[in-house]
Amino acid sequence: MGYAPPLPPLFKYCLSLTLGAVLVRPGPVRAQAGPRTDTPRAGTLRVTFEPVITTWEREFTDDGHERQVGASLFSETKPPLQCTRTGVVVCRYLFTPVFVRVERRVTPLALEFGITNRFAVGAKVPIVRANTRETYPLDSLGRPGFAKAAQRLDSILQDSTYAFAPIAETTRRLRYFAGDVEVQAKYRFLESPRFALSAAMLVRLPTGHQDSPDDLFDVATGDHQTDIEIQVAQELTLFDRLWLNALVRAGRQQAGTRTRRVGPESVLLIPHAALATLAWDPGDYVGVDVAPLLRFSRSFGAGLTAGYYTQTRDRYSYRSAQDSIAVATGLGAPIAASILDAGTALRWARLGFAVTYQGRDVEGSLSFEQTVSGSGGLVPVATVFRIVMRTSRRLF
Repeated sequence: MGYAPPLPPLFKYCLSLTLGAVLVRPGPVRAQAGPRTDTPRAGTLRVTFEPVITTWEREFTDDGHERQVGASLFSETKPPLQCTRTGVVVCRYLFTPVFVRVERRVTPLALEFGITNRFAVGAKVPIVRANTRETYPLDSLGRPGFAKAAQRLDSILQDSTYAFAPIAETTRRLRYFAGDVEVQAKYRFLESPRFALSAAMLVRLPTGHQDSPDDLFDVATGDHQTDIEIQVAQELTLFDRLWLNALVRAGRQQAGTRTRRVGPESVLLIPHAALATLAWDPGDYVGVDVAPLLRFSRSFGAGLTAGYYTQTRDRYSYRSAQDSIAVATGLGAPIAASILDAGTALRWARLGFAVTYQGRDVEGSLSFEQTVSGSGGLVPVATVFRIVMRTSRRLF
């Protein structure tokens, strides 16, 4: 399992705001640990603020083992042995590890409007802050502990053969981008004191920002292609205390384009000559989320969360014969775009904990989740903080 960082300032702020707001008017608790079945009533606007902070510095490999992000750089940049003779022969490699820590903050504003008491439409607009901290080991004075090795790696990355960005923290101007905007329609089929069932259709628009192929550790804010997702949610209440929420979602990802360096997924240092804009058919996916919640009072509940996600393999191809020839000419040998397919069939599971509150007009919750397993490709060993703040207002 990954390292759980101290609570970020945004998390502390949202936590205090959530707890302060939702305790104003206590009412029957309603779980916020997972997506709900209910919709706003006719003429009612529901506003949801749901920041999600995801951090990781390790990743699962295709066989399910963990390693540091960027660990393959150690072997790719390792030069021949350098030996010195001081009574005995001492040999060492001139290379240095790179510490990479990724933080992705999604701050979405979601609006839902009730057309009828059972049918609602909505939209979610996310702003994404992506920051990758890339550093070398430092000495007691704050300088690179292996200065010559760090200089050597930087020179390799910035050589015209590779033309990668240097090892450095994400610059401020490249941290904020729009994410993929979502629009949805939702219908509540059943609603009783003990059981509820709803279904929704969601369309994710290509408004996000893909990761840069010229930055080894860049983070995308969205896929920048269209998804169509179907969601089915159910709520079951037992003994007036135990609330069981489950969500099943399945997504069809539409074909788009993606600029990549054509080469094996296990290799980071792929020459710049392999760069091409490719036809990209991302794999379809299925996700299951469950959140059993125990109600301790009319306004407070707590419980566990569990999630599983699986995605089929992506498919890459050249858009034209000229693109294939250009890459083959630059590399000196032909290479199939389908080599990028490997490592894209992903699976991961998460476990977590959530607490939730509800007042008459405002609701809120917070949750903590940890990715506990992953395979099929490079899956972040991610720690996820989520805060939900929601209020509803009747417009007419």
